[in-house]
Amino acid sequence: MARTPKAMLEILQGTPLWVFGVFLLICYYGFKALRPTRESPSVLLITPCIFVFWSLFSLNYRGHLTMTLSAWLTGIAVGSATALFLFPTRCLTLDDAGRRLVVPGTWKILAIYLLFFAVRYFIGYQAAVHPERSNDVQIVLIACTVSGFTVGLFCGRATSFYRKWLKLRVT
Repeated sequence: MARTPKAMLEILQGTPLWVFGVFLLICYYGFKALRPTRESPSVLLITPCIFVFWSLFSLNYRGHLTMTLSAWLTGIAVGSATALFLFPTRCLTLDDAGRRLVVPGTWKILAIYLLFFAVRYFIGYQAAVHPERSNDVQIVLIACTVSGFTVGLFCGRATSFYRKWLKLRVT
């Protein structure tokens, strides 16, 4: 069924206000990542933890526990491996004090945030419009895999950056 601009506007008008707040927040942090930052090891590890908990709490476990966790863990593994290619560590340095990692700006963080938001928005929209389908295997697999993939990207990035920070501190 083709969507008209009017139908798309109705979808947006039916979106809860807090969703727009979340969208603005992820845009803020995504645009902030376009510039170089100095990240402490603890801050480096906070973002993946937030995504792990958000992801775990938002998964649909009803009737699909094994499949849900398997798809989520597969997504994490693929996302972590992908992070090694997307976020090279060769350009990372320590700040003058030798405590924080200097991370160059990148558009990739914004893209990942927007991907995660778009998928979560789609899943939420489907659950609101077609609640009878929210437990369909395809919807559950898409949600779990993409959620796991996003978590994996941030976990892989944080792990490789943390390892680089440790290496730079020793040398």
